[in-house]
Order: sequence, then structure tokens, then C-alpha cells
Amino acid sequence: MPTDTVAGVDWAGGAWLAVVFDGDNEPAVRLERDLEALWNAGVDRILVDVPIGLPDDPETLAARETVDSAARSAAERPSSVFPVPSRRACEAARDGADYETVNERNRADLDKGLSRQSYHIAPAVGEVDAFLRADESARERVFEAHPEVCFRGLNGRRLDHSKTGAPGVGERLGALDGHLDEPAAALGRICRRLADAPAAAGGADSTDEVAAAVDAADPTVDDAVDALGLAVVARYPVDDLRFLPSGADHRDGEGVPMRMAYWSAEPLA
Repeated sequence: MPTDTVAGVDWAGGAWLAVVFDGDNEPAVRLERDLEALWNAGVDRILVDVPIGLPDDPETLAARETVDSAARSAAERPSSVFPVPSRRACEAARDGADYETVNERNRADLDKGLSRQSYHIAPAVGEVDAFLRADESARERVFEAHPEVCFRGLNGRRLDHSKTGAPGVGERLGALDGHLDEPAAALGRICRRLADAPAAAGGADSTDEVAAAVDAADPTVDDAVDALGLAVVARYPVDDLRFLPSGADHRDGEGVPMRMAYWSAEPLA
């Protein structure tokens, strides 16, 4: 039976939405302003839906694209995997630079422009990158994971519906059957927790600033579904996890691993 404290984490546009399993206990929900705060709260393993391992030149870009290509193939939903910004572009976005500045930085580094979608997630990517560069021990316990890859692995077959609609939510909850008791009830508790006491979702050290971050984040149902799916995968022992691309050891210029974690009865790619 699981004994570790693990979390599945999704960026909710202003705060990190974390679904946390502490051993066999029911899933709890937290909203944190930064991922490092969750790590410092004593979580043993984190799966997070942001790119880890960033390109800064053609060589590291090629390695990163190998990871993303494997994820597109495994998820069988290519549009769900977006291009990863360069490290310096993420740093600029984290410092508050506008889209035009960040886009030009990315073009200078990688000879390619940046989508608006990538720009909006870039500050969060830069935050996680800075955390993992500073804490080498966390690199072996904080893993990039893509929800669509994880649900595909848990489901054992392709997902037919988008996660933004009711059929897609139902399909993903169905994928959790056999991996989690009463997944629909678990999702309901998570959403009620966010609605009833958003400041408390920040944990024992919640402050007015955390409450403000919660208000700014306004997590969606798909954020909660994604975080729950990642948390379910995180409950599996590390030795049972698989990684994309299979058999590769890609690292960026700072030595941060480039890989995506998932669980599946059979390798996806």
C-alpha cells in the first residue's frame, strides 16, 4: 500500500493547484504560490504539468523536441503538447517582460517564435526551472508529466474526447477506475474544498497573500482533473514509472533531465 506523500500539480494561472495523497488517506487539495513551498512541506514525489529541462541552443532544442514528439505520439493528441520556450525567454517572462520581448528572446535563442499560449505559461516554467537548478536532489523526485499522456497510460487506450467537455471529464474519471477508489467522489471533494475554503487550500501556513493568489488563479474543473490524474500516477513507486522518451537520458545545458513520467501496463512509445 502507498506510504509516500505525493502530489500531482497543475498551473492554474496564478497559483499551483496540487492534489496531495498522504499514504492511503483521501486526496487533499492545496494552492501554493510557488512549487518550492509544496516541496518544502514534505512531499516525497511531485508530478507537475510544466516542461522541465529547457532548451537554450540548437542541440538542447533537438533533445527537447525528441521528448515532446514522444509525448505527442503517446498521448495520441498532438495539439495538447505545445513548444517549450527557451530558458532565457522563461526568465524574461518570469521577470515580467511583455510578449514581444519574450518572443524576440526565444527567436534569438532558438530561431523560432513563441505562441501566446507558451508565453502565458513561461513564468511558471521559469519558476520551476530556477527551483530545480538550485536543488539537485529535487530533480530525481520532481518529474514533468503530461496529463494526456498519463490518462492515456492509465486508460489503456486512446481518449476520444477533449478534457474541456463533460464527456471528456467522464472519460478521464473512467481512466482512474482501478487506480483510485471512487474517482468521481474524489474530484467532487476537491472542487468543494476549493469552493468552501479557498484560503485554507493553501495549507497550514495560509495567509491573506495566499488567499489573493487563490482568487487570481480561479482553478477550472480541467485543472482539478489534471492534477488528480497526475497525483494518481505519482502514487506508483518510482521503479514502476515509465519515462518518455524510453531509454533516453536527455539533459539540458544545466544538467536538468528532459523526460516525462507516466504509468502504463505497457510502454506507450
